[in-house]
Amino acid sequence: MRRHNSISKIQTKAQDSHLTLDAFVSQIYLPNIKVRKRSWQIDERIARQYLSPVFGHRVLSEINRCEVEDWLNSLLESGLAPSSCNRFLAVFKTICSFAETRGFLESGKSPCNGVSSFKIHKQRERYLSQDEARRLMERLEQSDRPEALALRLLLLTGARKNEILKARWENVNLEQRLLTVPLSKSGKPRHIVLSDAAIAVIKSIPQKAGIPWLFPGHAEGKPLSDVYLFWKKLRAELGLKDVRVHDLRHTFASFLVNSGHSLYEVQKMLGHADPRTTMRYAHLGQASLLAAAEFVGNFLATNEDLDLGKTCPYRQNLPNQRILSRKNAHGLRVQPGKTCLSVNG
Repeated sequence: MRRHNSISKIQTKAQDSHLTLDAFVSQIYLPNIKVRKRSWQIDERIARQYLSPVFGHRVLSEINRCEVEDWLNSLLESGLAPSSCNRFLAVFKTICSFAETRGFLESGKSPCNGVSSFKIHKQRERYLSQDEARRLMERLEQSDRPEALALRLLLLTGARKNEILKARWENVNLEQRLLTVPLSKSGKPRHIVLSDAAIAVIKSIPQKAGIPWLFPGHAEGKPLSDVYLFWKKLRAELGLKDVRVHDLRHTFASFLVNSGHSLYEVQKMLGHADPRTTMRYAHLGQASLLAAAEFVGNFLATNEDLDLGKTCPYRQNLPNQRILSRKNAHGLRVQPGKTCLSVNG
């Protein structure tokens, strides 16, 4: 009896080793990662949209490295960004690695072994100027599409895209002016502070009975999944083709730093668990530091050093900064406005 069971297991294992990629993903991979990986739905989507059409009907052990490299190159040639191609390859590698640990692939026989990711050239970070942000907000305010309302909240709160798209009414507290994210990227709850403008947007969102999401999706029982198509058309109309949705978060942070708020405040507003992540915005405060240095220099300057017609380029670039007007030792008054210094009277 025991021998019969052993033979049965061997036969089952042999049959399992001939599972197609689609079968392995749906029957083995996804059921296991659902309880371990918060972003399992992303893996499911990538496997369905990018792996299945090419390799779905193939047995894993019969796929070879050259085929994977050809597939990766075809993704790039189709117009996808190198970073997206690398992300899809990473999911494929994870699936194959899991197949190895479970015995569906021999150790070291993953078809992804030796397939290199594309090199990514570091892109400059994009921040909207005050004029660009205002033009964007004006256009968004003209639309009652849920995508437009979501984008307004992204710009007004600096929240991550999914924190807004997956927001639920039960987590909105207008009295405390907070939107709670039960499980943030850091693995902990986080609270997004709501300004008057953000609250006004939330109040304008129609609340439907029985639907928990602020932004219900097209599929029943699910939130809005993405805003990309709406955003792609909108940014083209506004001449902002190089701006990504995530850049709205960068813009929110840049406005905070350039208006004199500390990196600690920015860290808390953005929900960064590690302060080193917030340091990417440190250079944005350079204008306010230069303005402060200029103030001291002008305060201690002699009459011969002063160029009364000279404007202060740093102070002009700081939004909503107020300087207390005061006289220096030479009877000159520091004024908020176009000139750094002007003669009193």
